Amino acid sequence: MSHASPTQNLGLLPDGVGQGALLNLHRALEFDELWGALQGLFEDLVPHDTLVMSVNYLDWKQEASTKRFSSGKSRHPHDEHANQLVAAEGRAFFQPFLDLNHGLPAYQHSQLVSDPRKIDRAPYYRRYMSRYDWRYSAHLLFWHGRGVETSFALRRRAEQGDFTPREMAMLHAVHPHIKVAFDRMKIFEQERQRRRLLEGFYRAKPDAVLFLDWNLEPIYVSQDALALCAVWNLGHERARNYTPQAVFAIPEEIRAACDELRREWQARPGGSLPMEGHAPTRHVLSRQPGHEALIALRPEKNGTLTKPVFVARLRVSASAEPVTALPEAGSDRRLRQLSPGERELVQLVCAGLTNKEIAAQLRKTEGSVKVQLSGVFQKLRVNSRAKLIVALRG
Repeated sequence: MSHASPTQNLGLLPDGVGQGALLNLHRALEFDELWGALQGLFEDLVPHDTLVMSVNYLDWKQEASTKRFSSGKSRHPHDEHANQLVAAEGRAFFQPFLDLNHGLPAYQHSQLVSDPRKIDRAPYYRRYMSRYDWRYSAHLLFWHGRGVETSFALRRRAEQGDFTPREMAMLHAVHPHIKVAFDRMKIFEQERQRRRLLEGFYRAKPDAVLFLDWNLEPIYVSQDALALCAVWNLGHERARNYTPQAVFAIPEEIRAACDELRREWQARPGGSLPMEGHAPTRHVLSRQPGHEALIALRPEKNGTLTKPVFVARLRVSASAEPVTALPEAGSDRRLRQLSPGERELVQLVCAGLTNKEIAAQLRKTEGSVKVQLSGVFQKLRVNSRAKLIVALRG
């Protein structure tokens, strides 16, 4: 169902009202600037008690893994308990209406019930809205495909009255401006995310790497990864008959591991991020002997509108031991040359971690890791991470 806005121009806005905030909105290059401009815009246009922005829905029907922000002037900041109440009661209250009104840019709670005077009897109102002394609510929705990606909720107390048709028309009028600003910011953040992924790749120089977005679409596939995926999927004999690009597909074991990581991420406590270097990982083996991959879910800590990505490092070894496994110190003369601390360091190197990630895990500075790794290189007579891994697994 398509929905035409009451107006696509700003003629409904009082002279001068909101114009400065709109300019700030279109100038914003960082998320904090964007959020500040949005708060100013809503303060100018529509009086409210509390403003809550929900961004980056991973499963909007379940209210899952959403970042929520309360405006600086909100009487009741949206805390974790409020998130739990919305997740518990919101679906039954909103979903039937939104399923029938896909693409709707704005609505108010009085549209959801046949008799708005009885809305406070709904469980959503009894458990959530009444707890914070709210009686009325208006929403702006920004859709991506069949789902909501970002939403704004403006709450009012009973004495402030419901949102008027003119106020709803003003929200419709600014909707396209907000969408343009969000789309621009999302592009900036995605480009920054990809740049950091590639910078990490060139620092670590892994032999075969896959970067996959949240929907498991490839962002980057190295040539070695293309070749390994062909063998992984087809076997050595069949893979020889094709060019790797022609038969590229993400191996099912890797796809399944990413699905597990995605579910784990969605189930984490709302808004929490793992410590740097402690992102969720999975180790998988292929049906072909000796093929394996270490897969990590990577959130973009500086990207509010950017969903996590997956980094898969593939390799072929003589055995199917886990990527992080190293020979016991007593059974390999090379490891006997290293101190316990150095052995711990090279284990993380073999797991594919960058110096920054290793520093976070070992609670050291990145400079200390570089110095210690340089000492390991000298002891084992190698000059790169790749040669170090080969030496320890040779």
